[in-house]
Amino acid sequence: MASSTIEEFRNHIGGEWASARSGETFDDVNPADTREIVGRFQASSSEDGQAAVDAAAAAFATWRSTPITKRANVLLAAANHLEAHAAEFATELTREEGKPLALAKDEFLRSAQTLRFYAIEGQSLGGETFPNDDPDMLVYTHREPLGVVTVISPWNFPVSIPARKIAPALITGNTVVFKPSSDAPLSGYRLAEALVLSGLPKGVLNFITGSAARVGAVITESPHVRAISFTGSTAAGKHIHASVGLTTRTQMELGGKNPLIVMEDADLDKAVDLAIKGGLSLSGQAC
Repeated sequence: MASSTIEEFRNHIGGEWASARSGETFDDVNPADTREIVGRFQASSSEDGQAAVDAAAAAFATWRSTPITKRANVLLAAANHLEAHAAEFATELTREEGKPLALAKDEFLRSAQTLRFYAIEGQSLGGETFPNDDPDMLVYTHREPLGVVTVISPWNFPVSIPARKIAPALITGNTVVFKPSSDAPLSGYRLAEALVLSGLPKGVLNFITGSAARVGAVITESPHVRAISFTGSTAAGKHIHASVGLTTRTQMELGGKNPLIVMEDADLDKAVDLAIKGGLSLSGQAC
């Protein structure tokens, strides 16, 4: 494919779409035909990662004080955007990752539903009051946002998984640094783009692409980062958990095996059908 036809996608840091500071890029290729370049993305460095964390930290005070109804409206608008462009974005997802087209479209539609769910459910989150024997004492809890949340997502569900991480973080007043998998960055870009177009203030969501070896440490180990949500390999998850401070919350969804055990009294027709669906649906990409 001629380089003149390749679209380049930039990072989004501090409210600006920008190239990596090094000027380096990498190509997102179609796994079914590696001659096809789906898009060109930024090969971010630790400097880009630090800039993303700093921007998220700077935006936190204002975003946490933004009325929750306004935060919800951003998620609702982003959901509408994903839904309106689901067919178009699904084609991109299939090209970059190999998922069947119908399932790719369904992933974007489900991601839109996820944003709507948290936009509504998040407005009901609150503290609790507790009975107390002292009439002059009020005992209650109050929920506060943590601060900067780093989201690192995988390639097999490149929209729905980050949507489930980013939406609850944003609705509760946190700011986000989002790094998608380098094997499927365009779908993550579309999610970030939808949120930015829906009116997120500068720095609230920062999107960077590139190798975890180059940016992973700075976007997880920075003292500004208060929580990390990671989906990926067990080895990478253990490394992240061991490298961050005790006050940084970590949420890990890691790899594993999913055996299918067929008992002697099982319905073999159903068992065979389930085995085929479990092993081959989503092109065998679901864990």
